[in-house]
Parts: sequence; structure tokens; C-alpha cells
Amino acid sequence: MADDAPPETHDDTDGQPDKLFGWLTDGLSAFVLFALMVMTCVDVFGREILNTPLNGATELTQLMMGVIVFAVLPVVSLREEHITVDLLDKWFPRRLAPPRQVILNLMAGIMMAIVCWRVWVIGEFQIEYGDGTEFLEIPLGPVSYFISIMSGIAAFALFINAYRHITGRAEIRSQDPRLNQ
Repeated sequence: MADDAPPETHDDTDGQPDKLFGWLTDGLSAFVLFALMVMTCVDVFGREILNTPLNGATELTQLMMGVIVFAVLPVVSLREEHITVDLLDKWFPRRLAPPRQVILNLMAGIMMAIVCWRVWVIGEFQIEYGDGTEFLEIPLGPVSYFISIMSGIAAFALFINAYRHITGRAEIRSQDPRLNQ
């Protein structure tokens, strides 16, 4: 039934740079996810069949998961595709939804900016001390810088969303189709 389907995402950012950036980050995340899948298959095959696990598989999994999550964070933030719980949307006045979204996006943007700053500081320490993974000795600083940069871009995306809600250019939607009228 069409009423049971979640509403389609409304993307008010139709510009070519937005689409290109989304394609690049989604592509990077998909590529790393595919590499993670192949590495896991090789590790399981080696461990179970050849009795020789892939050295450093745990370290690579942790690093790849960080890249997968933070590569798509800016685009997910810009599209407002985060996981949400809309239990109170039925009772929340519809006219107060735009101010609520402005406040939520501003708060989330400030928090992501703090994450960006703190992870950058951690990356500096990791570079300074030469921190790396235990077995493969992969430097951790560049990964922290990547996470910091993507968090900063996500913060910027959240501030853009706040602006879009202030100017009325964003559509507020709930998973409950009855509330999207």
C-alpha cells in the first residue's frame, strides 16, 4: 500500500557540486565496504580452511569502518537522512516543526564542529608521537585528519540545513505519512 511506504527524501540541493560530492563520498564508502567484504572473506577462508588468518585484519576492519562511516556523514547530514525517532511527532504542533529543525540542526552542527576540532587535535598528537596500529603499524594521524575533515564538512552541512529551515526552503517530513500533509 502506498500509504505505508516512507516518504521519499526531498533534496533541495539540486546543484551539480552537491551531486558530485555525494557521488564521491558514496563511492568511496562503497569501495571501502567492498574491500572490507573481500578482506573478511579472505580472512575467514584463511582462518577456517588454511588455518592461517589474515594478519592485521582486525586493525584494517577498524580503520575501514571509520572511513565508511565518516565518508558519508556530510552527505547524510545534508540530506537529513539520519536515523530519527518520531514518537512525539503526532503531538508536536506542525507549525513549530521548522523552528525545532533549526534548533536541532544548529545544535548538531555545533557538536560536529567540536568533534572536528577535538579529533584534529588528536590527529596532531598521533602524528607527533608516531602513533600507529599495533601489528601493521599504519599511521593513525591521517585517519584522524580524515575523520576531522569529514566531521567539519558535516557541521557545515548541518548549518546549511538550519539556514534552509529558516528560509523555508526545506521540507519537514515524518515517517508517518499522515503527518506529511
